[in-house]
Amino acid sequence: MKKWVNSMIYIAIVLLLATAIIVVSHTQINSPIKSTHNDLKDDQKIHHVNLEIIAPTWNISYMDVTTSNITVAGLLLECAKIYNISIEKSYWTGYNSFFIESINGTRNGEDGRYWQYYVNGKYADVGCSSYTLHDYDTVEWRFERSPWG
Repeated sequence: MKKWVNSMIYIAIVLLLATAIIVVSHTQINSPIKSTHNDLKDDQKIHHVNLEIIAPTWNISYMDVTTSNITVAGLLLECAKIYNISIEKSYWTGYNSFFIESINGTRNGEDGRYWQYYVNGKYADVGCSSYTLHDYDTVEWRFERSPWG
């Protein structure tokens, strides 16, 4: 009888371990994998995009980039991560977009200047997380007085 109980315990443990292995392997196979730029299809990326950040005493250029970040905000945050610069932003629900408060320690309001962005030389009229980029676009973040005073 004791031998039979030991055999049943052994079988139960083996079945429990087998079930655990199956569950874990199934979970790993089906868990979502975070995308990187390399595993996106070419038509899901934008190509030859340029970003320039122009501050009073420093500039950063992020040139000829292929990226999956299709908004001005996404490209700026990608550049910030690569160059290890700080970005402070807030979300404005009325505009359904981020508002950039500070780039690399240069904060809005200093000397009456603010971070404003241009795409292909034109002042943007939507929030930076609402502006969709296209191949060959050039984005400039300029720390300047508003063109409208």
